[in-house]
Amino acid sequence: MPLTGTLRDLSLANLVQVQCSEQHQAQVTLTRGSHKGTLIFADGELICARADDLAGESAVYELLTWEEADFRVETEVASVERNVTTPWSALLIDGLHRADESRAERDGALETHLRNLKGKQGVRAALVVRPNGAVRADARGQVVTEEPATILQTIANMERISALLGLGAPRHIVLISPTEKILIQKLKDDFLACWLDGNTSVEALKPAIQAFHS
Repeated sequence: MPLTGTLRDLSLANLVQVQCSEQHQAQVTLTRGSHKGTLIFADGELICARADDLAGESAVYELLTWEEADFRVETEVASVERNVTTPWSALLIDGLHRADESRAERDGALETHLRNLKGKQGVRAALVVRPNGAVRADARGQVVTEEPATILQTIANMERISALLGLGAPRHIVLISPTEKILIQKLKDDFLACWLDGNTSVEALKPAIQAFHS
């Protein structure tokens, strides 16, 4: 029976280590939205990798940047032409280092977007949080004190309500009080929360928020 899970539960680096240490033939398929990656193992080695249009070591480096994806491990493997020659341990060391550098660069750009968004009229504070509760970018300042866990709990509650009503997962949530609005927007892998003045138009903010999806 195939093994399935998400990279939230088991990182790709750990998944590679397990497959290589067991020294079995295996194929790991990763799915993240419309993106797909494949890793093939044989005799304790990673022998083939693909990620969308990438192949070989480049595909491995790309897949190691994926923090959110579903995976499926199968033991029935079709014959493939080898395109990975670097030892898997060296690939992981180099790939994780590259992933850390790429993440730091992306998070720096995200922090800039967040502070620019906060500067727009009516936006009092903003925050981007990962599904595991880690903060990617923070422009709350001293304005709000809500913890990231509160945002995630709100999302989880709304998803349960949507499921009970037979609706799809909400793409965004707007909480309204007489003096304030809180917009929670689903990004590709993370969540954006914005604290707004009560009279601020959420629709008017959409063009600025769209930059977070690029």
